[in-house]
Amino acid sequence: MSILRPFALAAGAVGLVTMACGSSGCGSSAGDSTFGDPNGGLLGDGGQNGSSGGAFGSSGSSGNPGGVTPGSACATSSAGANGLPVYLVFMVDKSGSMDQNSKWTSATAALDNFFGSTTSTGLHASIQFFGQSDKCNTAVYATPAVPMTALPAGPTFQSIIAKNNPGGGTPTIAAEGGAILYAQQIQKTLKPGEKVVIVLVTDGDPNDCAQNPKDVAGAAAEVAAAAKAVAASIPTYVIGVGPDAQNLNAIAVGGGTSQAIMVATNNPAQTTADLAKAIGQVRTSSLGCDYTLPAPPNGQTLDINSVNVNYTPPGGKSQTLTYSKDCSDPNGWHYDNPATPTLVQMCPGICATLKATGAQGAKVDVVFGCKTQGGVTK
Repeated sequence: MSILRPFALAAGAVGLVTMACGSSGCGSSAGDSTFGDPNGGLLGDGGQNGSSGGAFGSSGSSGNPGGVTPGSACATSSAGANGLPVYLVFMVDKSGSMDQNSKWTSATAALDNFFGSTTSTGLHASIQFFGQSDKCNTAVYATPAVPMTALPAGPTFQSIIAKNNPGGGTPTIAAEGGAILYAQQIQKTLKPGEKVVIVLVTDGDPNDCAQNPKDVAGAAAEVAAAAKAVAASIPTYVIGVGPDAQNLNAIAVGGGTSQAIMVATNNPAQTTADLAKAIGQVRTSSLGCDYTLPAPPNGQTLDINSVNVNYTPPGGKSQTLTYSKDCSDPNGWHYDNPATPTLVQMCPGICATLKATGAQGAKVDVVFGCKTQGGVTK
């Protein structure tokens, strides 16, 4: 059989890292590092990258400096592929309390910027607001004010956001239910490796439309239960615009995202900046590290034992990653199914590093034609 010749494509420096490959090629996504780690520093540090808290490629890392490169004698040809998009279902609270402390103007300014920014390229988003006049009708929230749209699309979202104003209660259970229904519709259209997530932006505890609206903790538990029912495939991220995190954390836990991302509201300019950071954190967290494998060019057959993946940190040296079927090497990679591969999948350590360094000039190459470092077993 003929073996695909090598190929490599440098990752983009803004927004998403794009990993393009030849016959087994790959399109990848790794998030903008600006908002990657709420604790500062690189995601994946502290040992997650196989190191002792140092940068990727330091003591303990599996990266092989130099390794296989596009210039290696065994590397012989190239082809490319697109990255995997992520679909964000935004559900935004416009209850009366959002009119306090400039929360509404701060939130909408941050959203306007996100939907229009070139750093959102590669993402898709929709938006709906709660509560509506028919506040407890889940079907109302299942129909977005802006349907799923490729970003950036600033004017499209900005014009709709400008038509909404805060007022009324907080029917979070109906809103979450509608967001789930719409996310499920989107999910049915996705290709392998693509993801849809819900982003719930709210300043208050749930009340309206719950079984007992006066029992705030109980209302939050209802929302959490609804989010948990689909969390395995559709996670819910919660951005809390205000100081009270307890019940919003419960919803985030139910949604499979650990805790709400809280934004203080004592300074409008800072609230806008923090909301932008929170949205960026959701974007980074939701981006995956699965890479599509395009069909081989005509007349060529993929040799799964002749594929290598390289990572070059900003300003650093290229390192060839080891194939690691079970991710016992956290900085390795593997196929989704070696017998009939459709994806290249990064292990947790290097995935976290890619997310953290993608917007700072990190580079990913996939090279064909050279024996896979680490070996591949079906």
